[in-house]
Amino acid sequence: MATIAVADNDVLLGAPPPDISDRQVRPGLAVRASQALLSASLLGFLLHWRYGYGAGKVDHWILSPQGLNWADPTKFSNDWILQNAPQPHWFFDVVTWFGATIDQLGAVYFLYWAISLVVFGAATVLLAHKWAPVHPWVATVLVTMLGGITPWWLLGTGSPMLAIALPGVLAGFLMYLLLAALLTGQYRMAGIVAVVTAIVHVQQGGVAAALLVAVAVVQFVRNRRIDWWLAGSAVASLGIMFAALKARPVAGNPDDFAQACQKLIPYHCEATSWPSLVLWQGIAMVGLALLSVLYMTRRSWPVWAATLGLSAFGLLVGVTVDRWDVPTLGVLAQGLNIYRLDVLLMPFAVWGVLLPVLGRFKEWQRWVLLGVVLFLGFHVVGMDFYESAYPLDRPHGGPWMAVFAFALTVACAWASRTKAAVRVAATAMALSIALSMIDSPSIKLKALDATFIQDDDLREWGEAVQRVVPPGQQLIAPPLAMHMRLATARGVLADCKGGPYGGPAWQDYQDRIEDLGGFDQCLNTRPEVYQTLTTDRIEMIARRYGMRFVVFEGDDNTAVAGLRRQGWREVLGPHGSVNNRVYQAPWHE
Repeated sequence: MATIAVADNDVLLGAPPPDISDRQVRPGLAVRASQALLSASLLGFLLHWRYGYGAGKVDHWILSPQGLNWADPTKFSNDWILQNAPQPHWFFDVVTWFGATIDQLGAVYFLYWAISLVVFGAATVLLAHKWAPVHPWVATVLVTMLGGITPWWLLGTGSPMLAIALPGVLAGFLMYLLLAALLTGQYRMAGIVAVVTAIVHVQQGGVAAALLVAVAVVQFVRNRRIDWWLAGSAVASLGIMFAALKARPVAGNPDDFAQACQKLIPYHCEATSWPSLVLWQGIAMVGLALLSVLYMTRRSWPVWAATLGLSAFGLLVGVTVDRWDVPTLGVLAQGLNIYRLDVLLMPFAVWGVLLPVLGRFKEWQRWVLLGVVLFLGFHVVGMDFYESAYPLDRPHGGPWMAVFAFALTVACAWASRTKAAVRVAATAMALSIALSMIDSPSIKLKALDATFIQDDDLREWGEAVQRVVPPGQQLIAPPLAMHMRLATARGVLADCKGGPYGGPAWQDYQDRIEDLGGFDQCLNTRPEVYQTLTTDRIEMIARRYGMRFVVFEGDDNTAVAGLRRQGWREVLGPHGSVNNRVYQAPWHE
């Protein structure tokens, strides 16, 4: 049986055999652009199919108001959350302001998301031609399709694989492109991408700067000279990050942030609350990402160690000290939000799955790697933690993932012999992914709608609220109705998403949530907590915070009858599917 020797120090493990010409290995720019656009389009379709493209929902509830306020100061006027819990993503505010100013916010957000997808495609193609030059089309398609079905959550951080325009999505794919550039020696590209990342996402910009510094150190040790492009780009990225944090401080101190983690977002940054199985599944995905070192030459291993290796080490140490509540270090890991490093590893876990087929190895080495991949992958596909639309929601992926594993095994068996067999097996793998989505009960393909706030009834009800609640007035509203603030363009007393992460505002926010019934309703999704607030409690809140409008969802709210007797009157009723009512106090300011 024919075998292929492991590459030496100067040859890439995934490189083509010497008899393949440069013309075959290095296609023109047009071909690479076509591959990148194919990857972007395919990923966009898969993510829309999986989640449905969203605008004016989820993270937009807290990320869009500032830009909307800039475009129209009557919106979110006197908003406590804007004043006390600023988001650091200033560039997204500019994008929102621009879209709102030209009255095309939905289209601008969709373009932002499309650019994110193109960045992912560019990174994938860059790696495909370096790590899989014999099968660049196969690598591009399979990495894209596998990426589209990866778990949403990995050890504290959500994946950028989402169908929505967000700084975290664009920055996640920019970090993928940054790493691809560093791992393939494209340092000028890496420097430019790092600066753009710092503009898009403050924290990831800091991580990008750290990676540039680490690689610059490797180059200095190796060549005894400073790579000024890497060093200069790192300084520029750090300068942008510090300027943004100076203008908009996110957290008062690590202790405040750790407390916010426990009360608001334990699934993001409170490892003691995560099930043990979920921890192991996350570690399995990290293990798949670590396999990517075998795509590299031994000479380039230090660069891999300074990028992906360092990221994995930082993540695993952070999880460990947080999980076991190591004094000082555990709080520090939470305060630094070390879990953001997950985003760097996610796409490389996909490359790890394909390593037995795309890399150059001896026959026995392929089979050993295949066993490792199947073992780790078996655990990863069961990770449906916090998933709303998971194509692998049967135990361990279901029958279609068994088909994928079989096709991967066939491709591994024939990888050293014929390219045609690999392509046929790759087609079967791609089809198994598509069929797993078709067969999933939690996924349904919907028509694409780029409208900002896609629920017509909610959007129209929110516009009606703007007509009856004057600018500058705030709403007492259910903390779990986190969409209400964006839909109405009016501030709310507090909700479960828009909390500050430190300082005096954090204490004020806690008082507000406690007045509304406490944090338990946020952590355990208990809408009945707000529904059972008494008339006296609502009037106390209104007078304490100088508020004249209260919103109730549904018909079963304890305080309504008493408020009516006290002179509160209904100024807005339900609209279509939105069964909300707005009441106004009998007093004036």
